[in-house]
Amino acid sequence: MTQFTSQVAIPNVAKTAIPAMSENRYLRSTAIILLYFMQGIVAGLSLIAIPAWLAARGASPIEVGAFVGTAMLPWSLKLFNGLLMDRFTYRPMGRRRSWILVAQAMMMLTLFGLAIAAPSAGQIIILTGFCFTLNLCATFNDVAVDGMAVDLVPEEERTTINGIMFGSQTLGISASGFIAGQLLANDKISTMALLFGAFVAIASLFISLFRERPDERLFPWTSGQPSAECAARQHTAWLPILRGIFRSLLSSKILLFLTGMGLATATYAFTDSVAPILAVQQLGWGSDDYSSFASIVGLFAAIAGATMPALIVRWAGLRMTISVFFLSLPLQQSSVALLWETGKAARSLQLSLRFNISPVFF
Repeated sequence: MTQFTSQVAIPNVAKTAIPAMSENRYLRSTAIILLYFMQGIVAGLSLIAIPAWLAARGASPIEVGAFVGTAMLPWSLKLFNGLLMDRFTYRPMGRRRSWILVAQAMMMLTLFGLAIAAPSAGQIIILTGFCFTLNLCATFNDVAVDGMAVDLVPEEERTTINGIMFGSQTLGISASGFIAGQLLANDKISTMALLFGAFVAIASLFISLFRERPDERLFPWTSGQPSAECAARQHTAWLPILRGIFRSLLSSKILLFLTGMGLATATYAFTDSVAPILAVQQLGWGSDDYSSFASIVGLFAAIAGATMPALIVRWAGLRMTISVFFLSLPLQQSSVALLWETGKAARSLQLSLRFNISPVFF
């Protein structure tokens, strides 16, 4: 009898001490902000700090482009990540939480591995492998967090939390880009990786204390049971999942949106590959100068991205906001091309446009 009573009391104490994310708006917002910030760390290393470092150490545009393209390749595989998560999960811990914790643990181990390996700027293949792995972890994190947000965040909060998500990610890009840029300027890649690995470890430990729903397991070895929502929503066969995907892809609106997103992403990829080369090898900036510049402008973009979209969507509507965003991209790129010929100040403006305008609406 004593043993049974103690087993029942543990979940109740945990539930009282720390509410589940489904029960507390601020708790789930904090978790989502931290998780997106950590995605931003990976992007800041892969898109700002390391490409600028490679360019400063004499890497060619082809080498930098190959690094960025390969490192960011996992983001094109998010559909398959979603399929796996819709089909498989450890239900006692919720629909997405086990995937998030595994992705965070792998991200931490990869950063510590990078610190141990300490590759030089000339070892681009090794750097690419580490950054590919980091982005693979970040994509699993991204898909899982997005799915968790859809499950847990009420409809009336989604516009606000969406802006906060992207603002937090952009803030992570800015912070990691600035810090890593300063350290890589002195070739302190081990220090950089240890610093970010320690941050990911501490943040992940904090997030691991939050259940998705009451009475679920905190860890696999603790007591708890699957929630009714998890049991009802989690798929047990592939056919319903695939049928839903193909049904969605047959929609003309979805196809049009995917085409637009593909073209928009192509502009980001081109700028991410070319901007460090232009800044370092054409304008004569140091790698830390470029990282600092991109991070500062990204900070303003993060603030705008966290506050403006919710206001704009409420005023103009989601469809109009997305349409204006897509139409602004070709105008932005055309302006960049024209400004490039007018001198160094315009070249600096070209670099700032990608970080200052696009993330606000994306």
